[in-house]
Amino acid sequence: MKRPNLKSAVNIWGKIEMLVALFFVGFAISACASVNINAAQALGKVGRGVAVQAQQNIMVSDKEFLRGRDSEALCHGYDGTEKSEQYTNILNLFDAIQLELAKRSVVFDKLADLYDAFSELAGLDAGAQTEKALGDLSGAITAYATQIKQPAPLSSDATAAISKIGGIIATEIQKAKIKEASILIREKVDVFEQLLGNKLVRAQITGFRDFLASDREAAFLKLWDAGVYDPKPLLDDFGTDAGLVAQNNAAALIKSDPKLSKALREVVNKRLKRSQFNLIEKSYDESLSALRHLVLEHEKLEKGEPLDLTRLQTIVAELRGIAVLLGKAKDGSSVSQ
Repeated sequence: MKRPNLKSAVNIWGKIEMLVALFFVGFAISACASVNINAAQALGKVGRGVAVQAQQNIMVSDKEFLRGRDSEALCHGYDGTEKSEQYTNILNLFDAIQLELAKRSVVFDKLADLYDAFSELAGLDAGAQTEKALGDLSGAITAYATQIKQPAPLSSDATAAISKIGGIIATEIQKAKIKEASILIREKVDVFEQLLGNKLVRAQITGFRDFLASDREAAFLKLWDAGVYDPKPLLDDFGTDAGLVAQNNAAALIKSDPKLSKALREVVNKRLKRSQFNLIEKSYDESLSALRHLVLEHEKLEKGEPLDLTRLQTIVAELRGIAVLLGKAKDGSSVSQ
């Protein structure tokens, strides 16, 4: 039998290599062909909306906790117990909540940046930008885990994971990058949702709520009983339907009538019961729900299934509404719960 010469063998091997390469390119294309670029862009925009609004709600909640701390200080200062161990422990709890909120805010900030980059990746080649945003988010999540005393989460290394993707057809390369980025984002969002839903965080947010509300009430009533506040706006509210306003000396008139004074104090007390801390808990739960829905939508994107972003858009609207209600609660307006 005549042996093939070296040149023929090289040519045969080259053809085999080309066929193998085409096979893998075809496999990659078929695996990513189902990724919808427009859906990815839409998910990026909604994901950013979730992160931005959740961060804004954290800032509003933070102000409410600060007001609760001020009320605690006023009560202990009034009672002369500002050097007590109980007061010190309470202040430490406040500090822990403030730090948790601050670290949580940073995570949502980095998540918003990441969804910006993800949207860009769906529109053009922003692989390096997305990888950097993934790294920044990982760092923020690790810092958050440390703050709530939880193990640092393990996650996939995003370094060059997106940028290294190559191929022949530009559109399919883009889809492959989008899919890889979606997988990495989903992993991190899932980890953050588990950390945020940790029972320690929930206890701080919800368990401390009633305590803070009672503090605020006690501090306000001390000031009310001392005659610091002018009841005229409240009395004007009573007279609105009749087109009347209270007299300028209304405070003195009320103070001179024990029954009327007690009655108005009850009105004030019931208004204080409409505490905005219930809204803080609701905001926390809505943020968790948003993260869970983001994970589900990323899974759909990666499988090529149609997305349903309605629930996420609704959550963003609900978070925005909670922030508005928290603002109204400061001026004594009615707050639905």
